[in-house]
Amino acid sequence: MVEVKTEIKDIIVTTPKNKMAVAEKEARGCIEAGEGFYFRTFRNTPRYLGVGSHIFYVEDGFVRGFGVVSEIRNGNMQCGTTGHDWGYGTHAVMQADSWKWVKPIPMKGFQGWRYFDSKDFKVVGNWLDTKPTISKGAKNAN
Repeated sequence: MVEVKTEIKDIIVTTPKNKMAVAEKEARGCIEAGEGFYFRTFRNTPRYLGVGSHIFYVEDGFVRGFGVVSEIRNGNMQCGTTGHDWGYGTHAVMQADSWKWVKPIPMKGFQGWRYFDSKDFKVVGNWLDTKPTISKGAKNAN
């Protein structure tokens, strides 16, 4: 039986520099196919993670965008793009077309995950749009 969460929260994670090219390749594959999904693996499951949670991503010192969790899977998961086996864990699955780009917000990268109070952001594009550029006046948080 699947547990229904009564309280969900948004999460923020970091895309490590050495995984940024893979993330871009995964997104390009979904766009070319016209569908697909992304997932994030958690070894320690966030208590308030649930269907409808937004997972925001920090990349290169900025919050860049988010996907909306459509499913939570437990067990092993393998990336269809890289073939990498992420092993056992809790996997937050997000449909590719749920992705939204946000106006970049400076934030230092970190390991693991955090809950994120996501009230102050502006959506500037969707999954079919290109990644917004960082203005020269923006401060990189790294």
